[in-house]
Amino acid sequence: MQIGVIIATVSVFWILTIVLSLRIVNLVQLEGYKVVNSRKMKSIKRKLWGSAICITLCNAIFSFIAVSIGSFYVQLVVQGLYLIALLVSLTDESDKCTHQPLVYTARAKRLVAVYSFVTLLFLSATAFAGSMIKINAVMLSFIFIPLPFALLPNIAAFSIVLNKPIERRIANKFIKECKLNLENRKSMIKIGITGSFAKTTVKNVLTTILNQEYKTYCTPSNYNTPLGICRAVKQLPEDCEIFVAEMGARKQGDIAELCDIVKPQYGIITGVGSQHLATFKSKENIYATKKELSDYIDGLNGGVTVFCADNKYSKKMFEESKASEKICLSTEEFLCASKYKKEIKVSDVKCDSEGLKFVLHIGEEKKDCVCKLIGKHNLNNILLCVALATELGLNIVQISKGINMLTPIEHRLQTIELPSGITIIDDSYNSNEEGAKLALETLKLFKGRKIVATQGLVEMGAGQEKANFELGESIALVADIAILIGVNKENIRLGMLSEGYCDKNIYTVTHLDDAKNLFTAMLKKGDVLLLQNDLPDNY
Repeated sequence: MQIGVIIATVSVFWILTIVLSLRIVNLVQLEGYKVVNSRKMKSIKRKLWGSAICITLCNAIFSFIAVSIGSFYVQLVVQGLYLIALLVSLTDESDKCTHQPLVYTARAKRLVAVYSFVTLLFLSATAFAGSMIKINAVMLSFIFIPLPFALLPNIAAFSIVLNKPIERRIANKFIKECKLNLENRKSMIKIGITGSFAKTTVKNVLTTILNQEYKTYCTPSNYNTPLGICRAVKQLPEDCEIFVAEMGARKQGDIAELCDIVKPQYGIITGVGSQHLATFKSKENIYATKKELSDYIDGLNGGVTVFCADNKYSKKMFEESKASEKICLSTEEFLCASKYKKEIKVSDVKCDSEGLKFVLHIGEEKKDCVCKLIGKHNLNNILLCVALATELGLNIVQISKGINMLTPIEHRLQTIELPSGITIIDDSYNSNEEGAKLALETLKLFKGRKIVATQGLVEMGAGQEKANFELGESIALVADIAILIGVNKENIRLGMLSEGYCDKNIYTVTHLDDAKNLFTAMLKKGDVLLLQNDLPDNY
């Protein structure tokens, strides 16, 4: 009978533990299926260990009572306490990923399967070990049962390690198929875009312009990893003439790996910033990684890379590049070593809350351009694309037509006019220093009361506190009201106060949902709300 109770109890605990573990798997997914040590994961670990210690103490007390009175069933009270602890954890909303729930991809399902199996083995082994301990004929079957409960994050990390060979084999298969697919399209032009910021904007601008002459396809959304690009290549139209691939990186060698897959003949490097400094460890490593694209193209016969002259690191890459054909430009500077030596520049620039108006010059030709992209910095992004489009044979009429078709990209300085008369500038995708400062510059273009809601900057390594302090200084010069959210709120607040900002106009909240409640109570007609850095739940 006791064995039957043990089996039934292990089964119930196993099911509840797996359900509880889904939020841990969710955090793992948001981190790119890597071992997670974020603030939210640390909070989960503290709660699990606290519950485990309390239950162990209760178990010891009730086990002693069970031994004293010779009754096994007294220990069922302990299991009831354990069950209650699990149920409380399952109803605790603070540790759940509220706005980025678990997506049940094939990879997520494989991880959950391995995780479930390992957890079952652990629970069964714990129950078996406990059943071997007997005092006065009372079987202390669950004296160790809290241990698996406390070690759920560790079991998740172990499951990730177990899954690595399987995932590597599957990834290699997809990469091999992707490379073969691209190699078979010998006439198709391939373009790589990388940089610490503005990759997605430049990718979409370039695709829109090139579509005026070529059938162009780009990686959708933020598909900028090896498997993301593989997925994009699967969707390549049969008549595609140009493939534009956004290339992201979190460590050295990542861009070289993507170049090996895509084999780009042309490239654009937007610049180097401090994004992902926590994983790169130094800005020199970031520079070397982004440079992997230009190094690859330098080795080709006839390849061309376009660099941004406004970013000192990108300009340095241009100077170091040994390619016979290369371009470096901004709104103020044009440097060219290419067979197309027509100078590209803009004049009569007008930038307001409606977008950009300017005259585009390519050599002796000029054309009026109007687009809905907001912010003067987008001129640089456009010119990078114009330079490459010129290299690919587009004329000024085609290029200007593409520019006039440009619209804001979702969550990247996207302007939303609400029926209530409130304007929202949605820049929630960007979370780098350069993007944050440019968003604030854009906010200046708007009339009305200016409100900034931000979660600050992450993945900045040892410089994160300083970066958020400086962000606070910048916000203080623009915002009438600031809503600071999450882990970085105090550093941002101190930066604002250092500029003499009124503390009464600063609101600090823990979660994004709390900020949304403030929006409802605070915003009124004519207000402009800038949403910065909607960080994933793992932060």
